[in-house]
Amino acid sequence: MISTPTTILGGMVAGLVLFADLAAARTWAGGVDMQQACNWQAGAGYTAMVAGNNAWSWICFKNEGDWTGINVDAYCKQRYGNTAYADPQGGGPYDWGCYYP
Repeated sequence: MISTPTTILGGMVAGLVLFADLAAARTWAGGVDMQQACNWQAGAGYTAMVAGNNAWSWICFKNEGDWTGINVDAYCKQRYGNTAYADPQGGGPYDWGCYYP
């Protein structure tokens, strides 16, 4: 069977509609405060900072050179409840949000 452009396009549209339905099924819980996440996870004296250009570039940094990563999913659960989860949405450092399933 040979696929026509119409068949291929129809399949792509159906896939996009299914993806949009899945994304729409979630509920916004709230934003992510990276400094608060840093304080909760690393403690006082650490500063949240971006060390790269993607969503996973956030670190907690201390003047003495100590640093640790930030677990954004853990922040969402602590801030908004156990069912909340983190999603970097567009993939940029400032694109994080917390959602409920």
